Amino acid sequence: MSTLDLLLQLDESKLKKPSKEVEMKRLSGLTGEKVIFKVEALSPDKMEEIQEMSMDEDMDNINISELQLMTILEGVKDPKFKSKELMDKFKVYTPKDLIRKILLPGEIITLYNIIGDLSGFDGGAVEEIKNS
Repeated sequence: MSTLDLLLQLDESKLKKPSKEVEMKRLSGLTGEKVIFKVEALSPDKMEEIQEMSMDEDMDNINISELQLMTILEGVKDPKFKSKELMDKFKVYTPKDLIRKILLPGEIITLYNIIGDLSGFDGGAVEEIKNS
């Protein structure tokens, strides 16, 4: 069966974005209970939007910190970093400030990488077929 035939037979409802739950061990230690973040892959459109928002004014360079924060903001589905209640609790005005207040730099990078992996940047998403 051809690849086209296989794709034509594919049930569109199975094309859901990959997701997973990750424990934030430091926060779990602080609360005495498991702190679980639910993360999800980003769509190509959302990834493009985040990359554009992370560019400098001249559109020459990407602000990596901004890219990481926006990826976490969009890729972490629970807790909602846009929660007014959470922002009020931690006395911050923006979701990005909340992320910086709650998470350590290494935790930010790790979450960013997990979301990237779910979004197909793990290097294992595509396999090259060797010609024989």
